Amino acid sequence: MALAVRGALKRAAREQSTASWSLLRQRLGSALPTLRQSDRLEVLVRVEERTLPEEPLFSSLLAVSDMGSARMYRELASQLGRVVPPNSVKAMVWWREQADQLHRTWRDR
Repeated sequence: MALAVRGALKRAAREQSTASWSLLRQRLGSALPTLRQSDRLEVLVRVEERTLPEEPLFSSLLAVSDMGSARMYRELASQLGRVVPPNSVKAMVWWREQADQLHRTWRDR
């Protein structure tokens, strides 16, 4: 499941777009069942396993469109050794910068 989600997020990065869980379910069909937030976190940790510390997070493409789940994305960043600013506005800027960097990285791939 994590490989399918990572692939869909790479596609979104190439397309210079963001993603949502509903869009991922649409694209992946039965490969991505409806998940509880704790299961989403586990999937995203696996998605980011091969992301190097200096690389932007693929999950930023979800975070920028789902700040209703800010606590989950903060926990994800923490588990990955990333530091997200404690202020919610600054945290959103951090995630947006991650997404922008990811777009720049994947634009021509």
